[in-house]
This record gives sequence, structure tokens and C-alpha cells, in this order.
Amino acid sequence: MKKLQNPKNLFRLPALLLVWTLLCACALPGAAAKEDGSLHIKLGIATGLREAPAAELDCAWDDSWFAGDPGTYDSGLARAAMALSAAAYEGEDDPPGVRQALEDLGFDRVRSYNYHAAALSAGKTAYTFGLKTVLDEAGSLVHLAAVIIRGTGSYTEWAGNLNVGEGRDHQGFAAARDELLANLDRYLTQAKVTGKDRETTRFFLTGHSRGGAAANLTAARLTEEKNTVFAYTFASPAVSLDGKEEGYQNIFNTVRGDDLVTLVPLGGWGYRRYGADIPLPVLGDEGYDEAFKAMSKAYKDLTGRSYSVYKDPSAVEDMTASLGRLAPDVKRANLRLLSALLTGDLEGVSALVEADPSGAVSLGRAALEISAVLTPLLQSERAGLTSAHCMAGYLCWMEAAE
Repeated sequence: MKKLQNPKNLFRLPALLLVWTLLCACALPGAAAKEDGSLHIKLGIATGLREAPAAELDCAWDDSWFAGDPGTYDSGLARAAMALSAAAYEGEDDPPGVRQALEDLGFDRVRSYNYHAAALSAGKTAYTFGLKTVLDEAGSLVHLAAVIIRGTGSYTEWAGNLNVGEGRDHQGFAAARDELLANLDRYLTQAKVTGKDRETTRFFLTGHSRGGAAANLTAARLTEEKNTVFAYTFASPAVSLDGKEEGYQNIFNTVRGDDLVTLVPLGGWGYRRYGADIPLPVLGDEGYDEAFKAMSKAYKDLTGRSYSVYKDPSAVEDMTASLGRLAPDVKRANLRLLSALLTGDLEGVSALVEADPSGAVSLGRAALEISAVLTPLLQSERAGLTSAHCMAGYLCWMEAAE
């Protein structure tokens, strides 16, 4: 039991595996203007890079996107969604980037939730709602509700990221979904979007990293309730043992195979995303060199920094393999103990150790052994991990893939 008396050694390094994103800040967007029937705004975004945290880009928008089939991938809507997801990272008290962007795009009643640090917990995420009317495929006016969810923006949210739990859905992300849906229902009721109007309302959801996970689960729930949902997530981790594409073809998850965050919780445990994964190029793909060249130029133009590649091409594979050794499968691994170890829940660790002493010792020993392997790997590959996961990287890879 002595190995569990210093829990910092047990959870500090494995926890780094599952920390979804960096704290970011973004600039204010410019004014909206109409060109050729489309709406264009200057949008301030957070890049995800400490050295160059903010950037500005042109964002195009077209309400006609939402008169189409939500099950058909739209690259224009995807780019706008990623830009709004990047704009959602802003400050502890208020997200002026995404709020201003939604207003410039014609949304009313724009309201943000949980951006105050004191309001956040492991069971919440920060998000912004907006409401406008658009034409549907029959030419009738319907409401469009925007739901823009921020990725990890506070240390208090990390515990939710790491809280896999024992249910069918990732417990931390599911708690964030439930809190959001309760506020969304109140928001629409206060806006007098009820009855028939509520039934015909269309939903646009997006988010990056933790925000992508919450958006994925929220979109799945709204889809199950027979709503018309346009959902685009980016760099989302896996969210559920029930995740699947069939029946959720309106949810598009843009991911990169060398982005560690998109690979956890492990597929070997049975975790998946709802909807269809849209893979971005990775080393070994046909045409990768040409795409990388285009992405690198866009990345340098946007951030003023060079894109960092992995020093060891197998680094991410080695990291996920190490986590798999720590907890081989969801049935045999005590995920409650694993989550408690990774999040530093000392009271939870103590209670679980008392309930299962032998299992605690075994898992604690494995964590220490694997940490010794992960320490140099995480330190040496930090720049590559950041580039692979950050908002600027996703934006520029999407541009190159086009």
C-alpha cells in the first residue's frame, strides 16, 4: 500500500495523456459585410499556441446551408464551424470573440454560459447560444439555434475530461451534455420558441476537443429526439460505448489520426464517437507531402510559427499502447480507480483502495512503471502534440485537404 501514499507520482504523468487542450485567448472579430449573397466577417480566433495565441481570419457564412440535408457534409459549413469553435476560447468572464461573431452573423439573443471560472466544475462546460430565422427546404421560415461549445478552458474541467466512469457514456462529457441541454431548453422557452416552432427548430452544434465531445453527445441526443441537427465537431475524444455512425449521419467529426486526444478513451475499450469521422491527412497517406506543404504555408501565414511534427513518428502509438497496458480493457480495468488516480481524487482513491486493496496496488504499480516510459516521450513530443491538436492546426489541415 505504500505505493499509493504519494498519489502525485501515480496520476501526474498519465493525466497528461488525457488533457484535451491548452488555455487560449482570442481577438475580437471585425464587422460583417455581404458579398455575392454570402455573409463574410473578420473573425478573431484562438490558435492554441502559447507563443502566438490569437489570429484573425475571414469567415464565410450562408444561411442556405441549413435548408440542405444535414446528412450531407458541407465543407463551407465545416470551415465556419471550426472557426467559431476556435473563437469560443476567450477569457474567464466573457467570450467576446464568439459572441460578437454570432451577432455579426445575424443571430439574436446571444448568451454565454459558464465562462466565469467560479461557475465551472467537472460536470460543466462553457458554451454560447444564438437564435435566428432561416428558410427551410420548403421556403418556410424556421428557427436556427446555434450551440458553440468551448474546449477545455479551466483546470476544473480537466477532472471531467478524465472521468470515464462506468456507464455507457463517458461520465464527464455526459454530465456536461445534460447541463447544457437543460439550459438550452430554458433558453428556447424564454425566447418563446415552443410548440410547433420548437418542433421545427434546426440546431447547429460545434466544438473543439472537450467542446467537440460535448457537442457530439448533445447532437446525438437531439437527433434521437427527432430534431433537425447540423453537427460538426473537431478533435473530439471518443464519447460512448454506444457511439456509432448508423442513425447519426448528420454528425461529422473531423479528426487526425496522430492527434492523441481523438484516440482516447481507447477504441480497445469500445469507445467511439457518434456520427461519421472525417479524417484529415496523416503521414503515410497518399498525397500527404503535397497536403503538408500547403498546410504548413497556411499555418505559418496564420500564426507566424512553423508547424511542429513528431520527432518519433510512432510517438502517439506508443502513448496509447502505454495507456492500454495500464488498463487493458473496460471490463477488467477498474475505471473508477483509474479515473480517481488520473484526476487526483484522493478521497475517491482512499475509498476504492479500501474496497479493493489488491486491485489498487496492482493498478498503482502499473501506473508508476508506465509513467517512467511516458515521461521522456511526453516531454520530447510536446510541440508535436500541440500542433496536432490545436485549433490553428485543424483549420490549416482542413484548408489543405480542400
